[in-house]
Amino acid sequence: MRTFFVVLPLFLLLLSCGKKVATNAPASNLEEPDRVLFEKAMRDLEKNKFIVSRLNLQTLINTYPDSEFLPQAKYALAESFYRENSNSSMNQAEAEFKDYITFFPASDLADDAQLKIALTHVRRMEKPDRDRTQALLAESELKALIEHYPDSPLLDEAKEKLRGIQEVLAEGVDRIANFYYLRRSYPAAIGRYKEIMTKYPDYSKMPDALYYLAESLRHSNNEPEAAIYYARIVTDHPLSDRVDEAKHRLMAMNMPIPEANPVALARAQAAPRDEKSIIGKMFGLVRHRPPVSTDTAAASSAAEEEENTAPTSVRGGTSGSGDTGDFNIDSKVVQPGKPPAKKLR
Repeated sequence: MRTFFVVLPLFLLLLSCGKKVATNAPASNLEEPDRVLFEKAMRDLEKNKFIVSRLNLQTLINTYPDSEFLPQAKYALAESFYRENSNSSMNQAEAEFKDYITFFPASDLADDAQLKIALTHVRRMEKPDRDRTQALLAESELKALIEHYPDSPLLDEAKEKLRGIQEVLAEGVDRIANFYYLRRSYPAAIGRYKEIMTKYPDYSKMPDALYYLAESLRHSNNEPEAAIYYARIVTDHPLSDRVDEAKHRLMAMNMPIPEANPVALARAQAAPRDEKSIIGKMFGLVRHRPPVSTDTAAASSAAEEEENTAPTSVRGGTSGSGDTGDFNIDSKVVQPGKPPAKKLR
């Protein structure tokens, strides 16, 4: 009997210690199924297993609407379509990125999503003489990024791509104008050349556009207005190949020849000269895609031709300089309706 009273307290003490140890043990993954789904989806995404990744992401989004991983999962869902890079997947990627911005407009990745929306159109752009629809949509989306995210680290990239897209659009209008000019449909040509001047003032072939605009006006018996554009070639494009011809036309019309604008002259002297060979220009005429790169510093970009990589760490924003193309999203807790604060990249 005495032995029983000695053993019983020892047994209870051991039992209580065992419970304490079990309480302090780390939580099992089974207690965080949303984390398991998210990490599994990310691994599959990095291996380009898009359908499998999307199944896990959709399960997470539909089953755990209060999950801390909800914003990341919605962005990754859009990214999976973007990486798939088919025409139909680009449509879906655009819709999913827009959906992400709607739900998390102030998140750290909202500007990245907006740039990706524009790039879905850039990827589908045609040559300058083909359908302009995708180029116009890309231009609109990039303007939206510049307007709505003026402090974005992606601003310079957006402006650079916008400049490239507008070059393509301007070239398309220029080709139509030249077609009308050669057919001596001068009123139609004048309208197209003036469209270039108004919408695309940075067009690389602006001296040629100005010259043929002036020529169209001269052939339409409108020498006073033609002289305005001959003079603009001399003042605004002093180093172009059209300057001598413009001066000759002004002299023939007894119009004064203006001096070159010092600012325009300095800019022209500082700009790199076009040293393309004739062969290079010929190859440029037959290229199948417009010269607007889809490489980007936006988060989660990965070139389609890259080899599969191991899953990367999970963090917010872009990966440093943006050259690696890693897909990194912060796993910080974010309650639905409370987007994370903007962070430095």
